[in-house]
Amino acid sequence: MLVVDQLYDQILEGMLDFIDGDDDADYTSSDVEICGSLLSKFISSVPEGISHDKAMVEVKTLVLALNELNEQCDFSLIETDQREGICELVFQTLAAAGVEFDEDVTEDWREW
Repeated sequence: MLVVDQLYDQILEGMLDFIDGDDDADYTSSDVEICGSLLSKFISSVPEGISHDKAMVEVKTLVLALNELNEQCDFSLIETDQREGICELVFQTLAAAGVEFDEDVTEDWREW
């Protein structure tokens, strides 16, 4: 899952880079670590062969947790680049697990 690992790194690095370049960031490296933990948990909860229904439960769980975290950070943790990266990470994780989808599976719950 090299692509997923690269996306994971890019998402978190982008968040950390923003903190380094902005004295007024509304989130901390601790918040980025929490985001990383949520993404890691999602990746590990979607093994190859998982059922479509179970995978969608995992997507919903991730998205709702990210919504809550982003809200705690005054909606500044997940910006456009991170949103696109997280969605791609979800899609690539599902594809690697053999879960078929033909639309943005995060959209129903996503607030970021």
